[in-house]
Amino acid sequence: MLHSTVTHLDVLSDLQQFPNLTALPTKTLEKYLPYFYFRTYQKNQRLYMEGDPRDKIFFLLDGYVMYENSNEEGSVHYLDFVKKNQMFPYAGLFNDPNYNNTAIAATDIMVYFIQTPILEELLKSNAKALIHTISKLSAILELHERRVQQILVPNAQERVLHALHFLMEDLGVKDGADIIIPCPLTASNIAKISGTTRETVSLLMNQLKREGIISVKDKKIRFHRKHGDAFFASFS
Repeated sequence: MLHSTVTHLDVLSDLQQFPNLTALPTKTLEKYLPYFYFRTYQKNQRLYMEGDPRDKIFFLLDGYVMYENSNEEGSVHYLDFVKKNQMFPYAGLFNDPNYNNTAIAATDIMVYFIQTPILEELLKSNAKALIHTISKLSAILELHERRVQQILVPNAQERVLHALHFLMEDLGVKDGADIIIPCPLTASNIAKISGTTRETVSLLMNQLKREGIISVKDKKIRFHRKHGDAFFASFS
């Protein structure tokens, strides 16, 4: 079930929630509205597969999308998430002919999509929107470079802690004094992100639960600042 209170479509208003589209003059965006299509996906449905022609760009209106990358043996070796009000994928924009990952609905989702050549034409025609898109891509690359550096540490438990902090920073929302990740996450998800085993993740998360640093309900992780000051401070 979708988490949004959206009950009807106002395409212009919906699209203006996305920063790179907000950078466009309203009249310009209105001109391109007929090229945007709305669609819903149920949890675990694939939006596209790694290697498919990169023919669509998506705008996530509600829910969460999960990226997967696989090696030649078919094992997943990279995992990432997209939250609402984000365009995706940024990777390959103006360049790659194919998607370089698989996108799966991590929850029920609402998206708009547009044909890739049309969006690229639109961005190229507006310097402000193009600069915003490039800046966003740079921020994503910086964030993931930091993530890769953090998970290269030899200690497996430390990698899990870094992965949890990465997820909290990227997906977390404030709820009173706490921070909650509304996207449901499994131990297997976190193991893939941290480059360790599900058993290691489960052991560490159980320890964090006992210490009152986190709690988990419906696969949603809540970080308790009241009991986790040391945990938060270690990443400040």
